[in-house]
Parts: sequence; C-alpha cells; structure tokens
Amino acid sequence: MNGRRIAPILLTALLLTVLAFAPGSHAGLGDALKKKVGDKATKKAEEAVDKATEKPATEKAEPASDGTESAKPAGEPGAPGAGERVSAVSTKFDFIPGDSVMFVDDFTQDDLGEFPARWKLSTGTFEVAEMEGQRWLRCLSQDGVIRMKMPAMAALPEFWTLEFDFFGVEPLGSGIFVRGLDASDQYAWEASFFNGDQVSFRSGSIFSSTPIEGTVPGRHHLMLMARGTAIKAYLDRQRMVNVPDVSEAAGMPNVIEFRMFSTTKPMIANVRFAQGCRPAKDMLATGKLVTYGILFPSGSDVVLPESAPVLRQIASYLESNPTTRLKITGHTDNVGSSASNLDLSKRRAASVARVLAEQFAIAANRFATDGKGDTQAVASNAKSEGRAMNRRVEFAKL
Repeated sequence: MNGRRIAPILLTALLLTVLAFAPGSHAGLGDALKKKVGDKATKKAEEAVDKATEKPATEKAEPASDGTESAKPAGEPGAPGAGERVSAVSTKFDFIPGDSVMFVDDFTQDDLGEFPARWKLSTGTFEVAEMEGQRWLRCLSQDGVIRMKMPAMAALPEFWTLEFDFFGVEPLGSGIFVRGLDASDQYAWEASFFNGDQVSFRSGSIFSSTPIEGTVPGRHHLMLMARGTAIKAYLDRQRMVNVPDVSEAAGMPNVIEFRMFSTTKPMIANVRFAQGCRPAKDMLATGKLVTYGILFPSGSDVVLPESAPVLRQIASYLESNPTTRLKITGHTDNVGSSASNLDLSKRRAASVARVLAEQFAIAANRFATDGKGDTQAVASNAKSEGRAMNRRVEFAKL
C-alpha cells in the first residue's frame, strides 16, 4: 500500500471518531459532519413532516365543542387515556397545572403559514401548520428561538407551571430547550428535552441528566413545575428533573424562552403557562377546591390518567377525613351549544366520582355530582386564557 492511499484512510478514520464522540446538544464541527452524513435521512424526515402538515391555506381549524384539546376522541386506538387506569399512574408523576392562567395558545386564531400573533421571534423562521386537524407552531430553520408575549414581570411567579405538546422526527438533533432568563437575558436555568436520549437540566453549577424511557421521535407532552426555587420537569408521565433548589449564582428569571434545534422541523402546540397552585388538600381544608388538573379528551367524559396527581390528593384527604362528603361540579367554556356543554359537564362530574370510587376506594355515597356547563364563568370567554379558566372541576364540602 503506498503513502498516497494511507492518508485518506487515516482521515476517514479520524472523521468517524469525531462523529462518534461529538455531543448532540451543541452546534459545531460534530453537527456539521453529522449533517453531511445524514443528509438523506434528514431530507426524508423533512418530507414526512411536510406531508403530514400539508393543508390548504384557506382552511381553518375548528375548536372542540368544549374548547379542550385532543388529537383523537377517547376510545379510538391511540387515543389519550383509552383503556388506562388513572390509579395505575406512578406516584412520581405529581404535576398539577397552575390555577391562574396567564398565557394559553393553540394557534387556532392564526392563519396557516404565518408567524403567530401572540409570540415574539428572536431567531429563526417559524410558521403555523396543521397536522391531523390540529394547529402547531413549526420551526423551519435549524435553530429557532421564540418567547410568549406576556405582560412584563420583574420575576416569574413564585409558583408556576408550563406545559405544551411537542412533535419531532429523527434526526431530532437537540430537540427543544426551555430556558428561564433574567433581566439581562442570561439564563438562570435551562431544561433540554431530547438531548440525545436524555432530558437534562442546568442552573449554575447544578447539572442533571435522566435517560428517557421509550421512544424519542413522535408526539410528547412536556411540563415544568416551579415551587419557589425548586423546579421539576416531566416528559409525558415521567418525572425527568427534580431540582430542590436552583443555583444561588443564577439570576432571578422573568421570562421563558423556547429554542428548537433540529433540521427536521419540530413543532409545538397547546402551550399553557399558569400561576399557582395550592395543594388540593389545603384547599379542601378550607371547604372548596377549584382544580384544572382533572383532564378529559375533547368532548368526552373519560378521565385521563394525567389527572392522577389531583385525584390522589383528594382521595388521601377523604381517607384522613372519613366523615367528609363532597359535591363535584363540572364547568365548561362557552364553545359549542349551551345544551351540549351542560350535558358534558354533568357527565364529567359523574365520571370523576366514579373514578374516585372504583379506582381509589372512596365510598360512592360520599359524593354528589352536578354540572353547570358554561353558565358560571369565572373569566371572560372572549380570550383563550379566560376560556381555559372556565374549564374546571370544583369540589365543595357538603
């Protein structure tokens, strides 16, 4: 073998070594080399996303009858919660949505192909797309950064929750980062979903990384929950981050930023940011609990497994207070007819009582149920935040 052939072989070996050890979460030489090697796979993935989101620009998505979100009706194959027991959800999944909605967006008010009105662009190219009848915000560039348009705050609330749906296909790159930034735009903390097959978190000198159970590509529900300086992050029903006290060296965040870093057009949907909430047992002790943590598929009375954290707290309270009886009342927003909303709210309240009785061993005679439909709004239905506040379940001592 002559010297002219040895050099290319050594160079190829060196390039393969760099590819093997290049980190997936940072742009640089490794990412550039991986892009060249994976051009065909990337192109096929982009075509798959484009095909899935093809929709005539003149069509608008119609909201669900009660304004709740779901890709498929309950009971269909692959539908959320179909055939799953609420009580079987791991106790490590303890996410409860905040009860004072500050921002919510499902992109239905925006035209397809346009940048959404309620977001601020920092970097990259985004557009509203539609897939299987649902609106998404799609990142068209390899690196895109956006922020929710919310009133200026000196700091984020002491207690808050953030949740949204994410969809991505391989090669996913680094997926999506969620960052809390301070007034000087320095990040106080950063949660990285799909950092390879990990979910990682950084704040000052603090770092954590947790392997993902199951498949990475596809649709996932991502959540963050802050309680003072403690932050937890969740992927579907897995708790991936549990930091009891973020770094004292980090600044006080006053804004949240989303960064999508992938060549295959990742998307987000159903974004909800809310303040609160107090533990269910504390609110029940005062006589009334208003909760947004009991979830249903759109137009359905099936209680989703994600409702387990709230229902578990209610069951625990009732076990500790054996003489207490509760009235459960369902409420909806005003999307759809008043008659259908009233019927749905009554059925949902009855379903909640049934789950507590059948799956959490609380005697059925300790509950009375009712539904008020859209007749007792607690916020204006003119805005999406108000409609989100009106979709709720209430518990009151009898």
